[in-house]
Amino acid sequence: MEPGNTPLVELRNLAPEGTRLFAKLEWYNPTGSIKDRPAWYMFHDAKKQGLLPDRKPLIEATSGNTGIGLARIATINDHPISICLPDTATPERKQLLRAYGANLIEVPGGPNGAIARAKELVEEGEGHMVYQYGNPSNPAAHEFGTSVEIARDWPLEAPPDHLVCSYGTGGTITGNSRGMRRAFPNIRVHSVEPFVSDPISGMRSQDDPFQPPVADLSLVTDRWEVESHLASKTVQETMAAEGHFAGTSSGAVIYAAQMALSKYGGSAVALLPDAGWKYLSGAPWV
Repeated sequence: MEPGNTPLVELRNLAPEGTRLFAKLEWYNPTGSIKDRPAWYMFHDAKKQGLLPDRKPLIEATSGNTGIGLARIATINDHPISICLPDTATPERKQLLRAYGANLIEVPGGPNGAIARAKELVEEGEGHMVYQYGNPSNPAAHEFGTSVEIARDWPLEAPPDHLVCSYGTGGTITGNSRGMRRAFPNIRVHSVEPFVSDPISGMRSQDDPFQPPVADLSLVTDRWEVESHLASKTVQETMAAEGHFAGTSSGAVIYAAQMALSKYGGSAVALLPDAGWKYLSGAPWV
């Protein structure tokens, strides 16, 4: 089963008065996140390029979702995979990775520590690193997949005014910006980020010392920094108002979309990376 063709739904009860807010529900992908898309592209492109001969192990650094997507594909293809994961990742993500048969390597130091450890393993000859942060197949999955679906399914006669995405590896916002601007040239692109001192799982700040090579921030027109407690609060409000069980990063994206619509008006598409069930062991549920 390939990822994609996820629903685009209107959030009527969350849109500021006089505006329209639509959400792309990416938790309808096979392992429950938007990262299934680049995982599929990166694995199959690596196979086509001959980078995985004789079951050469896959190695990847991830905050969770990309690794889970890759582990699923590796399992289907009977291919070994090692995942370098921050030790602060939620238990649900660790459990899923183990369930898919991944060799899980927990690393201190957050996402950047996981990247450093994965690179060390490659240098030691332990396998091929997919490297989502610099792999062009990451944004390509969205440029030729996600954004095409949004343009196809957009229900209004007038084009969307805003695209609201979380900034993590840079692949989602870069690829969707390229694709959406082909379909809707005047769309504003909003990057949603945590504060460096107040992290949100799966998200990255432009103020972080490491910036993913795959990210093209020249495509971004607006930047919204969201506090983690507001992301969690919006998760609860979304569940109560719309019945959608969004993840924490999705809560941040919805909050930023509301702020963008309040400031500029019009209509917006919010890309919601995943649902809340991978976060049940943390805030706001405990």
